[in-house]
Amino acid sequence: MSQMIKIAIVDDEKECILKLAGYLNRYADERKIAFEISTFENAVPFIDNFKGEYDIVFLDILMPYINGVDVAHKLREKDKNFILYFVTSTSQFAIKGYEVEALDYLVKPIEYYEFVLKIAKAIERLHKSNTASVMVKNRNGYLKIDASEIMYVEVLGHHCEIHATSGVYRQYITIRSIEDQLKGQSFARCNNCYLVNLAYATAIEDYEVIVGEDRLLISHPRRKEFLAKFKQFKEHKEHD
Repeated sequence: MSQMIKIAIVDDEKECILKLAGYLNRYADERKIAFEISTFENAVPFIDNFKGEYDIVFLDILMPYINGVDVAHKLREKDKNFILYFVTSTSQFAIKGYEVEALDYLVKPIEYYEFVLKIAKAIERLHKSNTASVMVKNRNGYLKIDASEIMYVEVLGHHCEIHATSGVYRQYITIRSIEDQLKGQSFARCNNCYLVNLAYATAIEDYEVIVGEDRLLISHPRRKEFLAKFKQFKEHKEHD
């Protein structure tokens, strides 16, 4: 993975934060991996400002004000895809990890050898699930929508409507910006106003592409290129 891996450590014990950060920096030096590490001693502001920007979160379970399991539930409402590790002084809480799809847990005091096994598993998972996503603002704050969940994007004035499997999200953003965020994924423009996920395009009829239950107009200037991308995508899927 070539890009920076963003990691958050949330723990009320400064000593544990320093140890984990030290382990991460040592691992990064040994494996030539780039980490961007953010640390938080208080979980409340971390939840409030969380926008799904982290690839990996190390989360202490026993903290004041709110426990780690409740924190994880709130984070999962915003982002279902980040890799979660619980950090705990006892393994009795490990079963709680299944509720919030934690990859694993680390028991204090953490030894470097154990840490290496855990972080290697996370890096491998990131390699396998290295897909693009778009952050949208909703009534609960922010929500990360994976590229695979987006059916198409429609321009409406100065806004865009992101039509996803979980609903429709209206955002003050340009379609070019969304297109840049989804670069390398299975998206193509059928006209200036529509960005289509070819995985959800079932057929093309004359100057319309059928996406789910919607029919989207294909412009004359973009028709040839869009047809070629549609055909290439379908042929590739048939050979998978």
